Amino acid sequence: IMKQTKKLASLLLALVMVLSLVVTAFANTTKHTITITNEKSGHTYTAYQVFAGDIETKPGTTTDKKVLTNIVWGSGVDGDAVLTALKALDSSPYANCVTAEDVADVLKGFANNIEQLDAFAKVVGAHLATAAGTSTETASTYIINVTGDGYYFVKDTGTLGTDDAATKYILKVVENVTVAAKAEVPTIDKVIVNADSGNGSDGKGTAVDVGSVVEFKLTSKVPAMDGYDSYTFIVNDTLSTGLTFRNNVNVTINGVAYTDFTVAQNGQSFTITFNNFINQKANAGKDIVITYSAVLNENALTTDKETNTVNLEYSNNPNDNSSKGKTPDKIVYVYDFDIVIDKYTDDKTEAEEEEGAKDTRLSGAKFVLYKTADSKKLYYYYNETTDKVEWVELVDDAAVASAIKAGTITEVTTNGSGVAKFQGLDSGTYYLHETEAPVGYNLLKGDVTVAITATYGEDGQVTSSAVTSTSNGQYQQTQPVENKSGVELPETGGIGTTIFYIVGGVLFVGAAVLLIVKRRMSMKG
Repeated sequence: IMKQTKKLASLLLALVMVLSLVVTAFANTTKHTITITNEKSGHTYTAYQVFAGDIETKPGTTTDKKVLTNIVWGSGVDGDAVLTALKALDSSPYANCVTAEDVADVLKGFANNIEQLDAFAKVVGAHLATAAGTSTETASTYIINVTGDGYYFVKDTGTLGTDDAATKYILKVVENVTVAAKAEVPTIDKVIVNADSGNGSDGKGTAVDVGSVVEFKLTSKVPAMDGYDSYTFIVNDTLSTGLTFRNNVNVTINGVAYTDFTVAQNGQSFTITFNNFINQKANAGKDIVITYSAVLNENALTTDKETNTVNLEYSNNPNDNSSKGKTPDKIVYVYDFDIVIDKYTDDKTEAEEEEGAKDTRLSGAKFVLYKTADSKKLYYYYNETTDKVEWVELVDDAAVASAIKAGTITEVTTNGSGVAKFQGLDSGTYYLHETEAPVGYNLLKGDVTVAITATYGEDGQVTSSAVTSTSNGQYQQTQPVENKSGVELPETGGIGTTIFYIVGGVLFVGAAVLLIVKRRMSMKG
């Protein structure tokens, strides 16, 4: 009887075990979907079941909660290897864990402790086993179909686009859940400080004199680096040949000076490498501001515009330290302008007019250029030693003549085509002063006003301007200047007018004396 009783007990125990397995099997055959939203296409997400169990609804203070009970290791991981690795962590909170449920209980206490969750995810990611499902992509939605209640680890396993980043991981108790991809793509922007396109504030386009310093500002934010052991953050900057980098980079993070960076220059390009950038993890979301300057050099005299281009190279996959992304280029534009003198005369005979003769271009006319500031006249001087436009204050015509003779301001002379130019100018209002007229022509009575204006689009490029032509790749403001030939009396008050009065008076007196003498001689005869 005892033997039969033991056999019966063994049979019942075996039956209970089988039934429990059946119950577990039935519990784990529930179909679920994990829906991941990501505006970037081309990703592939793979789900692994870390814990298997049963989903139960627990009443909460505001909303009911979904919890996992009857927890065992899922088929997605090597549970023994995960447990061993978790216990080996520094100051491991898993030291006393024996079962999968013990580990799950520790995880519950972490709530939203990103650092602890990252540590757990890193261990799990190194001991993945069987995939529970792989995503299918529809527009910006990715759907993974899985079987069984459980706690799932979702890994971004696809090939990334250039301007993209991988999801670090997703840990979720699954019951038809929708989650956003945990991937952050950092951005960078560039502006010119006090730009014309910004009406005196920062903008994308501006004009300056050749030789002037142009200030640039780059802005970004410290990205979320959860899940990364190290993080690459490199700014790549390229200037066109008309800009000379001054190697004076300054960086702030959250308004505080940051010095742990390296600048390396190669020709017209340079990089700013942020060293040990992972140490800035706690500053995620804080502003990064980079400033530096460049000089508009003489190469700008033969180009329509100068460009300054930037992009950002960054780590984009916490599961692969060698994987890098790159942001699209951001470009700003720097301009300078020329004033081109078109010296001519339209003096023609009636016959020439009837035949449609063209105006004659005049050589030999000489000009200086000036602008005004605070009631002062500032004269243009292109310093060929420094290749820089300079402005010299002069008070009167005598000072101008002396400066021309000394070569401390620039005087240009029209060539056989009637052309002369002043180069490398900012936009603004200028005045042409003729210092010498062509032989046989009259000197201009007044100065000629030349207004250079420019309007910029949102991208910083000139959309409209007072420039009337472009030549040799350079924006030019052509200014027609007419001369008249023939005799011209000097202005009232000049010595020339006075001499006519004197000579006329002498002739009149002489004629009167001669007339009186003749009359007296006639009377005597």
